[in-house]
Amino acid sequence: MANHYGGVREDSDDSGKAAYKALLIGGSSGFNALLGGGRSDVGEYRRLEAHGFYWTASENDPASAWFYNFGKGGLSLNRHIDGEKKWAFSVRCVN
Repeated sequence: MANHYGGVREDSDDSGKAAYKALLIGGSSGFNALLGGGRSDVGEYRRLEAHGFYWTASENDPASAWFYNFGKGGLSLNRHIDGEKKWAFSVRCVN
């Protein structure tokens, strides 16, 4: 889905800005990602309204998986391979 809207930071000509804009709430995609942050190592929720973290279906092992980061500071969509599941990121089911 990210590729359809321009790609993530590493794979796009605009550092993931078009995909960020299209997939964020109010964007043209209808995905409507929210910037809900995630849980820290001490169990507190942080980075609310600064980052939108979303798990992918790609699991590394029982404790970690790939995720997308909607970063408000850079207005870009990033993909990461090293998310620890205890961070309690958001999930969106897409069919």
